[in-house]
Order: sequence, then structure tokens, then C-alpha cells
Amino acid sequence: MKIPRRFCTNVFGILTAAFILSGRHCMADQAQDDYLKEWSAKCDQLLAEWKAHPGKPDDDLAGKLIEAGVRADRAEEVEMVAAGTMDLASIEIKAAAKTRIVYARILRNLGKPPTVDYEDGTMDCVFRRMTKNCFEAWTPKHGWLFNNGGKLISEARPPRHGGIGREWHGAFLPDGSWVTTDLWDYDRTLTFFSKNGKWMKEIPSEELAPPKQHEGNGHDLIGWARCDRNGEGWVVSVGSEGGRAVVFVKPQGKAQLLEDQNAPWKLCYPRDMEPKGDFTELFRPSDDFKEVLNFTEASHGTWVGYPHYERDDGKISEVIPGGDHNFGFLPGSHDVFMNSTGYGNGNDDSNPPLQKTWFFSADGTCLGWMHGSYLADAPGGKGIWLLDNDNCTVALDGDLKPQSRTRFLIGGRQAAPMKLFPDLRLGFFTTGGEVVLARW
Repeated sequence: MKIPRRFCTNVFGILTAAFILSGRHCMADQAQDDYLKEWSAKCDQLLAEWKAHPGKPDDDLAGKLIEAGVRADRAEEVEMVAAGTMDLASIEIKAAAKTRIVYARILRNLGKPPTVDYEDGTMDCVFRRMTKNCFEAWTPKHGWLFNNGGKLISEARPPRHGGIGREWHGAFLPDGSWVTTDLWDYDRTLTFFSKNGKWMKEIPSEELAPPKQHEGNGHDLIGWARCDRNGEGWVVSVGSEGGRAVVFVKPQGKAQLLEDQNAPWKLCYPRDMEPKGDFTELFRPSDDFKEVLNFTEASHGTWVGYPHYERDDGKISEVIPGGDHNFGFLPGSHDVFMNSTGYGNGNDDSNPPLQKTWFFSADGTCLGWMHGSYLADAPGGKGIWLLDNDNCTVALDGDLKPQSRTRFLIGGRQAAPMKLFPDLRLGFFTTGGEVVLARW
């Protein structure tokens, strides 16, 4: 068969282009290798300077070593600066050697975690402590309200028409009434329902918080909402990327603008409110609202994965490799914790990311680090519980001394804690691929 000349010409052109692109790719790889080698050599030089003058590095050396470590992608050196020592193992807080077994009993099976595709991935289950006497669980299409004994009070099934409920899905009041948003995709509306699921009313975001002149047309998403600690109404954030206003909304629909940036933590259940703000700029206040811990991370470029945590007074200022949004103050203290995810072993189903929690005193001294992530406050508010990399809980007292390590079993099978309420001896777990509420 005779091959047309134009086909040969096209093939030659394609192969030529591929060869050129391949060459450019190799050149780019070589440039990247040279870049890493240059900064890695700088790391070695700075480490030698530190070794020659033992002790915590001064600010100048610390800053240079952090930059070199980030640019050389040598996270361990950045951790050394945060720790104030080159011997990271010496400050590790280790869990108790003995693991106790605790048997839990299922009170409610919520089914398999939902997989709802959206622009940033998949939606998670959401769990909140609403008041002293009730808590809730939500997926995009289902909500459950429980009392403090684990008894189901009410359920919600939002009538979605293409929307997914944003990341917060919905929020109950103790009487079983509830609100949600995004029934229609990007509807920018807070919709109210009765305990029986009857539609009551809806309020557009611009009516909840009328925009000021510099804030545009006010057509904002409902960023999040949740019950206040007294069960009298909802604290609602209007706007995405941190929002432009926070309001308190009564069941009748009356909205009051909240000017205090700490209002969400003051009004909602103590220590159950996560950090707020933009995805790359978050903050969380201390329990007495006298200090604030800030999180900032680059949205792109070399510094992605190396966020900076800083307290407002400047006494705590650290770069933590793999740092994430699980951070805050220890109970009743100005000491802080910062979680990091995925440093050192990749991130896939067969090789899940390792978790570390770093601790710093109020004066900025590193108190140590531990394998695991912050999970809950210990009963009585003296100490915390961490979830280690084997899905066991580790209890630390107020002085960060390990007290116990616990493996939960449900039906003879290990259960992975998701959200625990230690004072109630209740919590949400995954077991057998399903989410359950269980008592221990």
C-alpha cells in the first residue's frame, strides 16, 4: 500500500516535535536536579555551622536552614529547626508500651461513607458537638441528631437538586429543626426545615448580611453554619474563602451581625469549633481568647507543604513540614499543638500517610513531638487524646505524659475512631467499611 506523502510529512513533524519536547523535558529535569543539589549542599554547609555551635540555632541560621531545607526538599532539616535540636529522636513522646483493649457497642449504623464528586474531591462526613446534651452527624444527603445518651432524636434528608450542601451539609437545633444550603448548586441561600422535614422558609445570603459598598453585589455562598452552645439559633458564615460576615440567625429568620472575630468560638460549643479563615490562611483563638494561632501556606510554588504557624504575640513562629489544618491550643492553655501529615512515606491506600503532632509551650519552646494526630480533649479537660498511626487512641495528661494506649474493637474487629466524645463515652468509628455510632 502506498502511503500518502502528507502522512509521512505529518508523522515526521510529530516525531520531530516529540523529540524536541523530550529534549526540553530532559533539560528541565537536569535543571531541577542541579537546583536540588545546590540547595542540598547549602543544607550540609549550614548543618555543619550548627554542629560547630551546639544548642538552638540563632534566628539568622535558623532562617537560612529553613529556606535551604524547603528548597532542597529536605523536610527533616526543617523539623530540626522547629525542634531546636539536631537529635529529633531525643524529644519524641512515646506512647505507653502496653495497649489495652476496649469493646464498643454499635448504637446506630450510618452506612458507608458517601462519595460525592465535587470540584475539590469528595465530601466527608461531618460530626459536631452542638450542646452539652446533643450532637449531630451529616453527609450531603442525610443528617442525624442524637442526645448525650446516643439516642436518635431526629433525622434530616435534604431534597438536593444538584447541590451538595457545601462542606458543612446541614445543621440541627436541639428541637430537631435544621438548616442547609445548596439544594440547587450554588443557590447561595439558607433554607429552613422543621423537625419533620417540612420546608419552612429560605433567606438569600444578601439578606442575611447585606453587603457594604466595597463588598460587591453580595451574592455569596453560605460558607458554614452550626448550632450555638445553648441551642437557640445558628452561627452562620456568609461568603467563601473565609467569608465576609458572620451572623447569628434565630429560627424565625432574624439575623444579627457578629463583629467579633472570636464570636464563633464564644457562641458555639467549647473547643469543638475548627480553625476558620481562607484555606491557606486560618486562625484559632485560645480558650480565654487572649491569644491567636495563625496558619499560612503558599497556594503554589516551592513552599507548598511547608506552612507557617505563628501566634499573634510572635513568641511561637514555626514552619512545620506537612503541616495541616489540625492545630490549636491545648485545653485551658497558651501551649499549642500542630499536626503534620504525610511526611516521609508517601500517601496511597497501601502506604497511608504518617501523622505527627508537634507541641510548643507558651514561650515557644518545643515540648516534643509524637506519632499521631489530635483527636479529642480528655474527660475533664485535663489532657488530650491522639489517634496514632495504627488507629489506636493515646491519652496524654496536662503535662503531655502518656497515660494509656487504647485499641477499640467492635464485633471482634478493630474500629478506627473518627470523632470521639470521651466525656460521654460515645463516638463515631469506621468498621467494616461503614460509619457507626458506638458506646464503650
